[in-house]
Amino acid sequence: MSDAAVSEVRMVLLGTGTSAGVPVIGCDCNVCRSDDPRDRRTRSGAAVLFNDADGRERAILIDCPPDHREQSLRVGLRRCDGIFFTHDHVDHTFGLDDVRRYNALMKSPIEIFCDARTREFLERVYRHIFRRHENVNDSFVADLFARTIVAGQSVDRYGLRFTPFEVLHGRLPVLAYRVEALDASGAIATVQPGPLPLAYCTDLSALPPAAWPRLRGLRTLVLDMLRYRAHPTHLTVDEARAIAHTANAERTVFVHMTHDIRHADLASELPAGMELGFDGLVLGSPAACAE
Repeated sequence: MSDAAVSEVRMVLLGTGTSAGVPVIGCDCNVCRSDDPRDRRTRSGAAVLFNDADGRERAILIDCPPDHREQSLRVGLRRCDGIFFTHDHVDHTFGLDDVRRYNALMKSPIEIFCDARTREFLERVYRHIFRRHENVNDSFVADLFARTIVAGQSVDRYGLRFTPFEVLHGRLPVLAYRVEALDASGAIATVQPGPLPLAYCTDLSALPPAAWPRLRGLRTLVLDMLRYRAHPTHLTVDEARAIAHTANAERTVFVHMTHDIRHADLASELPAGMELGFDGLVLGSPAACAE
């Protein structure tokens, strides 16, 4: 039995596609024309859903892609208690305007957590949010307050610990996250609930040595896998499988896939303990919310 202060923990993969999504505009390949719902991939993002120590439902996002509204409606999100960003690229940030609806439902602001580069980007692109007083019209905008985080410094919220660590997205250092449950005293729980401990590692082409300890003892690893061919900023199928084999998590789920990958074909070739993610997959629960 878990000694964690949280319960009903699960992660929903809201989106599992690359920056262009799948189907790709103007493409007639077999994957883009597939009738398998697992081959329809919106831009990558996830939600950690759980009950806090008081039994209150909580929802924390990792990234907020352009498809967030569609993703939220699909799984029925009605709140957002925080957003952890991996980096500043548009396919991971351009849904941020939509979170204003959670403000209206919750009647409270939302914390966002990001590195300094991503914070500068968000405050520049979403000037109408972060410098609302300059807007010509006082319109309905998101109510956010930003926290700058750095790799290695954990953030505890509502009974979960999020530890950012750097991975390499080509030459760009970006953040991945290790997520663990805390016990009633605020220490890491001895027995982790649901899919925890979990690491969420999207958009990477290499793991620096300092990242490997964050992948030890995982129950769940969510890992980038773009395509079969080499790419300068993402893992190939073979590279992702090699990292998954070394990390040796109980369950590895691959995300951020392009239309080179047909779900049914590659899924049958993966070894035990490794699988392809798909939009709506729930980790930590036998249920799924796919269309």
